[in-house]
Amino acid sequence: MEKIPSSGPQWRVLQNKQTRFAKDPYGRHRQQARLESGRTRRSQICNPYMQEPLEKYRGRKGSRSYIHIQPQRSTELQPYNQLELTTQSGNDSDFKTLLLKMVVQPLNAVAGFLCSIKSLQPSLDTELNDSRIQAELQSLYSQKRMEVESAVKDASNLVLSAELWSSNEAMFYLTVSCHLITENWRQKSYVLDTAHLLNEHTPEYVQKQLLRISNEWSITENIQVVVTNVDGMKKVPHGYQWAYLPCFANTLNKMFKETIDYSDWKHLLRKCQRIVAFFHQNNKASESLRNYCFHINLKLTELTQITDLKWLPTLHMLKSILELWPAIFNVFATSRVDDLCLNENERKTLNDIVAVLNLLKKVTENIGNQEYSPISNIIPLVQNLQKELRNLVMMGNRIAQILSQKCDYHIGSIKKNNWFRVSTALDPQYKTCLLNDSGVEDVKTEIRSKMRENTHTVQSRYDFKSEEMILQKYWQINISENPLKFWSTNVEFKQLAPVARKYLTVVSTAIPMECVHQFEKSQIINRRSNLEPKNLSMILFLNAN
Repeated sequence: MEKIPSSGPQWRVLQNKQTRFAKDPYGRHRQQARLESGRTRRSQICNPYMQEPLEKYRGRKGSRSYIHIQPQRSTELQPYNQLELTTQSGNDSDFKTLLLKMVVQPLNAVAGFLCSIKSLQPSLDTELNDSRIQAELQSLYSQKRMEVESAVKDASNLVLSAELWSSNEAMFYLTVSCHLITENWRQKSYVLDTAHLLNEHTPEYVQKQLLRISNEWSITENIQVVVTNVDGMKKVPHGYQWAYLPCFANTLNKMFKETIDYSDWKHLLRKCQRIVAFFHQNNKASESLRNYCFHINLKLTELTQITDLKWLPTLHMLKSILELWPAIFNVFATSRVDDLCLNENERKTLNDIVAVLNLLKKVTENIGNQEYSPISNIIPLVQNLQKELRNLVMMGNRIAQILSQKCDYHIGSIKKNNWFRVSTALDPQYKTCLLNDSGVEDVKTEIRSKMRENTHTVQSRYDFKSEEMILQKYWQINISENPLKFWSTNVEFKQLAPVARKYLTVVSTAIPMECVHQFEKSQIINRRSNLEPKNLSMILFLNAN
């Protein structure tokens, strides 16, 4: 009997060594039973969220061989499957706990959570319907909102991040988060709201939504900075002293896109997309590629497709093509596919692009891998990026030359921005990169001014001598330590600590860093859009908080 592939729970019928395949609504290929009418019920179609089959039952029915693979819950994939789905009959608290657990899983695991809850109805002695689920979700949201309101209402020096995202050309959303540093020096981030913008995503309308959300949460007067991936926000009048800073991750994508648009390199990337599509759409070619990789002892990596011109997905696509090129070339030669072959100059250009994109990857990895990071390390990272781009230019890399020009245009003057400069100066790990700068006296003057503002609110008399001693001692220390840990433990700098909290609260990106490193994020976005806007906002709120 033919070996069963581990692609999930399924009914498989083997007759004349042929099996009929069908594509289920979740995008997976499932082998379905070719049974006479009436032998298969809908309840026998296994849950697509279940993973690796572990139990098998063999039987004979007529002239056909059947293998029924019992579904087992996976503990490796899909965190959603790790939930204990059994509850005590009629126990509402268990139902609420279960619902909350399902909601707070990553969105790619709970796109269909409403249907999954309904499937539990036989084990629950309660009626599950849309209105009941909606009421429980609203109750959970209200409880958590009270907790978040308590955390942000009395905090000062708040920072907002505003992420504009879309699932298609007509569906735009704005997710707004709030960031603060607590009294015990813990960085906290809370999602406040996700606004449905339809196709009206102009800076003016985004500003209107920011004001609405900040007023609803009663934090408008406490906001100092807004970090966003929406261009043109600085030009929109709003009546408040909010400073707008661009999302650094979005700026890197913008630099790369403008670099590729500069010449015919975009045409080369489209050719690479066609190469990937050729193997995705041709099963015979994919099988040949696997065989060639096996024969020439080449590691088979996945050919990844890109849907938009962003640097990280492009890097994965180009690296996979270059790594597999010996096998890809053999497939093209055998199939006589001449229009997709890459000549030597084209492959050199791709290697140059990969070298540049590896620098961008290095920069983002140094920013951080989880949650949000302060802007205090952006200046040294930009300086190092510009240095390494110049090194590639000296080696004849034309892509590096254009990207270096775009880097100078978009972020070359970052050292002139007070938010970046003061934040860097108050981070003990990176302050040395400013001490030898010609404009360091302006930074010191700004810090002195903020120290006096904070002290005057406590006492009328100000000790200028003590201020200078504290600053001199801070500039002289040489320590590499997490800034939040440093300011929480060094009580000798308590007069300077409130200024550090103000500037270190500012984050560098409008999205968490794990999303910056996730090149398949678009798949999650598409699943977000399947929910009603009100439910979407509540689920994202609970998911993050």
